[in-house]
Amino acid sequence: MTLLEVLIALAVFALVAAAGYTALSQGLRTEERLQDTRAFWQRLGSVLSLMRRDLGQVRNRPPRSPAGEWTLAFEGSESGAAMGGRTGEDTLFRFVRGGSTSFREGPASPYRRVAYRLREGELFRLTWPRLDAPTGLEPREVALMDGVEEVTIRYLAGQDRRWAQRWPRGGAGAGPGGSADAGLPRAVEITLEFEEHGRFERVFHVGHPR
Repeated sequence: MTLLEVLIALAVFALVAAAGYTALSQGLRTEERLQDTRAFWQRLGSVLSLMRRDLGQVRNRPPRSPAGEWTLAFEGSESGAAMGGRTGEDTLFRFVRGGSTSFREGPASPYRRVAYRLREGELFRLTWPRLDAPTGLEPREVALMDGVEEVTIRYLAGQDRRWAQRWPRGGAGAGPGGSADAGLPRAVEITLEFEEHGRFERVFHVGHPR
């Protein structure tokens, strides 16, 4: 074999190796994207299932504040900006749910206060160990999903079947003596928007069918 033939063989080998490396790199990137997509769908499915269970267990039992005043059993805004309190800028909605008795956190209760919060593109679920909150009681915060660009929420009233951008409508009073709108919405429509995966809309029934 002449020197020229050796050089030609080396050049061909280099081209084949480069093509193989490129194909391998593209394959690895494709597999990584597929894994990320599968992980996203799994997380999204888990979050939507959790919301469905939470909202399906909502109860119209107004809790008391640390000062002993009645608060709303269900309170929500369109995107979190309208909610008051220390977590007001990013709390999407909060409510009282049943079916969550705990014997490790004081006297057993069938009720639990729950909230969903959006902060810097990450969705959180908050739970309080007791319904009627004593002073200084902090919620347990669990991160559910990141990469959330926007959350939009609407609430369906049970009285006139109209959608509202916040709940309760029209400043309804809290506590057992409040107006009908101080109770529970009939359903909640939640729209989650992601920069890479688009927009997803779900409607969840609230509480027992009625």
